[in-house]
Amino acid sequence: MGIRPGVQIEVLRRGKPGGILHVACGILEFMIRHEDAAHVQVSVDQ
Repeated sequence: MGIRPGVQIEVLRRGKPGGILHVACGILEFMIRHEDAAHVQVSVDQ
């Protein structure tokens, strides 16, 4: 369970700077630490 290459994710909430992110990926929602999020490459959907 997690973020797979090529999937769309949505940031639902952001914690304090350097904190956690609450994200949704399909029907799953989970939290990801700032240190782990730094390893995820994203592009913005227009």
